[in-house]
Amino acid sequence: MSSLKNINSYSITLSDLASAERLAHHTWLVILHASRKPPHIGILINGLYHSLTIKGHETNVSLPILLKTIQQKKIESVFVKLKKHPVFSYDYQNEMFQWQIKQFKQVKPNEASCLSPVKLFLFEFYAINRIENELLFELIERLKQNDYIDDALALNIPKFSQGQPFFFPIYSYSELQDVILNEQLKFNKS
Repeated sequence: MSSLKNINSYSITLSDLASAERLAHHTWLVILHASRKPPHIGILINGLYHSLTIKGHETNVSLPILLKTIQQKKIESVFVKLKKHPVFSYDYQNEMFQWQIKQFKQVKPNEASCLSPVKLFLFEFYAINRIENELLFELIERLKQNDYIDDALALNIPKFSQGQPFFFPIYSYSELQDVILNEQLKFNKS
């Protein structure tokens, strides 16, 4: 799936600015440092944020804390609302995603990225097959093709305009691994 032939397709239409009221409910993919190669991804479920990082598991971060961090650090962020699952409750999804994160110790080169537990979640709840070396912009494209996206909101996106596309950065699997390795080396020195 790693063909980069149609770069323009790797975008999502942003409908509005993100707010605590809109993000407090439902399931959202949270894309932090959205213009960076690579961005960071986690999941927000009914106001609780979880992700896998270089440091390890980041779970049960409350929405107000997440938004305060995003605002203070001026982090470019995109929030992608997933369609409501017809069967499983948000509480169950929340519990399962925390378990899925714990399947990985931390982000490590050629072992796990922040996207790894997200792929488990999307397979479990949306039957999106896991493609081992698939990158975020490719996965978002598959979510769009399967009509699993309900909305997308922006925060700290320069030149944001309602209804305009946000273009995801394009990078390769080897570039991702290089960034993970460099981040891991920085973390190990601290």
